[in-house]
Amino acid sequence: MELRQAAKDELKLLYVEDEPVTREAVCGLIRRKFPALDIVTAANGKEGLQRFREIQPDLVVTDVKMPQMHGIEMSRTMKQERPDVPVIVTSAHSDLDYLIEAIEIGISRYVMKPIDKDKLFGSIRACISEILLKRQVREQQEFIEKLKSAVEQGPSMVVLFDRDGAIEYVNPKFTEVTGYTLEEIVGRPTLFLEPDSVPPEVIRQMWESLNAGQAWRGEFKSRRKNGEAYWESVSVAPMRYGEATAAQYVAVKEDITARKEAEREIELLNQRLEERARELEEANRDLESFSYTVSHDLRTPLTNINGYCQVILELFSEGLNEQCRDFIRIMLTETLNMNKLIKTLLDFARVARKELKREPVDLSQMAWAVATECRIREPERSVTFTIADGVSVVADVNLMRVVLTNLLNNAFKYTGRKEEAQIEFGKLEGEETVFYVRDNGAGFDMTAADKLFTPFQRLHSSADFKGTGVGLATVHRIVQRHGGRVWATAEVDRGATFFFTVGDEH
Repeated sequence: MELRQAAKDELKLLYVEDEPVTREAVCGLIRRKFPALDIVTAANGKEGLQRFREIQPDLVVTDVKMPQMHGIEMSRTMKQERPDVPVIVTSAHSDLDYLIEAIEIGISRYVMKPIDKDKLFGSIRACISEILLKRQVREQQEFIEKLKSAVEQGPSMVVLFDRDGAIEYVNPKFTEVTGYTLEEIVGRPTLFLEPDSVPPEVIRQMWESLNAGQAWRGEFKSRRKNGEAYWESVSVAPMRYGEATAAQYVAVKEDITARKEAEREIELLNQRLEERARELEEANRDLESFSYTVSHDLRTPLTNINGYCQVILELFSEGLNEQCRDFIRIMLTETLNMNKLIKTLLDFARVARKELKREPVDLSQMAWAVATECRIREPERSVTFTIADGVSVVADVNLMRVVLTNLLNNAFKYTGRKEEAQIEFGKLEGEETVFYVRDNGAGFDMTAADKLFTPFQRLHSSADFKGTGVGLATVHRIVQRHGGRVWATAEVDRGATFFFTVGDEH
């Protein structure tokens, strides 16, 4: 194990010996026995000290009697500079003074010459084990220091407590959040900050999880030292040492007061939005009911006025001058226009009241039917209808007929001044199916596009194009009821394209 670890850590050995034959022989033996070692040699104490400073070896093997600098003197200097480096001394002399001096400067091993290779190898192996053990200890200490820094400087509160729930440690973040210092908190029960807010059942569940060796998570409403309430998110886990039962537990806590307040604000806002939505829905229902009633009640007097005007023209026309007859004709026209507007309003109100029933709808066939009606209405016009085959949808058939009738009639109306009108109906496939009606008519300014689907808002004057301003609003309402959306793109005098979807067809 030591040799494999030495290879991994690339240990360096400095061998100092003034006799070339001995130096080469011993160096060869060490290389064969410890192939993982990186071995550097020196021929005397002075050179050895120089190499020591250059390569910073992990282990030194040296002779004692050498020219220029004595082995003991060299070792003393090395130990002064790096006290932890192990030094193995080899010598043909067993002088007591040498041994005492070697012990005083901290020589790790002493091997007599002629060198017994097994004793040398045993000494080297013992030094390697010592080096690796020290490295492991140092690395563990460094890791512990990092963990300590992470806990001490971390953004979360950390609490350690024993099997009885008594607090043993808290980090600075805990003090910052709660106001309690380590001295004030040690020995207290871990839940003393939550005396009123934690139900006994929750505490029982927490301890059951911990005793079963499992982590536990929850949220507590706690109190700071100054009495101020705050919310914390808590994660608790048992701490084991080997296979033993957990002797301690660690809790990591986050102050989530700001999040809780934000959640409460969002909840209140949602409640207000729901209340507002209900109010608007009720107001819309009342308005639709009012519009329906008023429109229905207006039709009767309009029908009477229309009838009276026709009777006057038929029975008393000869007794009236031309101006009177013109006035009556104007009254007839206006009552018809008013009746048409009332019918539009009734249809608009019915759209919101009608129960929606989805079924397969052949939009291509429906579009051709509307196109045929347009051609019959104005046979003198040159209009090319391009309608894609096989376009279908699962939707309310009657409401889809209203959508296509309004969009295609709009396209027909706004291409009225084109010598060669082009009207197209089709669909685009992508993440969702999009249907469209395109024309090359009058178009409109896109800066006013937000008014398109608002009732009674028109982008063209009545003198140029007649209309009520309710058709596109009806389309918008129908599409919304299907869970879809409708929008348009256009350019003045170059036509417009209206797009719509019908939401989830299932």
